[in-house]
Amino acid sequence: CASKLGEFSTQLEKHHVITELLPIYRQLSQDEQDSIRVLCLESLIFIASHLSKEENQVHTLGILLQAGEDKSWKVRLCFAKRFAKFAEAFGKEISDNNLIQTFTLLLNDNEPEVKNAAITSLSLSLRFNSTEKICNLILPTLQNSYADSQTSFKAGVALALCEMAHIVGKDYTINKILPILIELMKDDNAEVRLNVVQNMIKLADIVQTDLLSPGFLTILTNITKDAQWRVRMGVIELVGDLSVKFGKEIFIKHLETIFMHYLTNTAAAVRQMGIQKIQLMSVQFKGDWVISSFVPKIIECYN
Repeated sequence: CASKLGEFSTQLEKHHVITELLPIYRQLSQDEQDSIRVLCLESLIFIASHLSKEENQVHTLGILLQAGEDKSWKVRLCFAKRFAKFAEAFGKEISDNNLIQTFTLLLNDNEPEVKNAAITSLSLSLRFNSTEKICNLILPTLQNSYADSQTSFKAGVALALCEMAHIVGKDYTINKILPILIELMKDDNAEVRLNVVQNMIKLADIVQTDLLSPGFLTILTNITKDAQWRVRMGVIELVGDLSVKFGKEIFIKHLETIFMHYLTNTAAAVRQMGIQKIQLMSVQFKGDWVISSFVPKIIECYN
């Protein structure tokens, strides 16, 4: 019954949903079996989508908030996994004013699986939150929780921070988000380092050449020698993309030395990535850059 309530609600008029179906739903949502409560939570996405903002505030919001703090980690896990769907069903106003506070608690949940699901959902649900909530609630939570967390959580933090940059703007990104990402680029786990490197290009659209701080360039230089070849390849890909984006002068001034590490890399995939980026850069830089500048450096390197 609990698994079918959501689909059933879409076939009913609102009046019947509120007066006949929701009383049954409320009873099932408080069932002693957490598996029943999980099924109810899944059904709530359909029900909330069928109701207006005002109707949800009166009839369903309390049920959802209670589920977010349920004693069973399986119910909290469902809340965390489906949060983006809940935010969409309830709308931005309710999400920003009510849901995000409960959701943020799950980023510090005692159950690692719940935390990991929450950080994954965060990137998908940021568009339903205001800049104020992101800056004053979500980011401080991440700052306090990422350092001692598992690899998958840290990787999720990196992705979420890169997505946040488009919302909070240049200054906030430089002062608050970029320092965390630089620390994650030095993480002991290669998957975390790789995830940061792969998503860092997203910040370039926001902070432009201010991304190329001495500290950031030093980190890039260091991880061109990373023990994991995938991380080294990620750096060459990032530097190549930044070079195409910022142009020849910036490449020569800030990025060329880092990029040229690909020539002597022991992994064929890294060298192949460098060749792919050279092809794109030669188109972007135009002129005789390849002949006059790049080829002589290759000859010098191999000599």
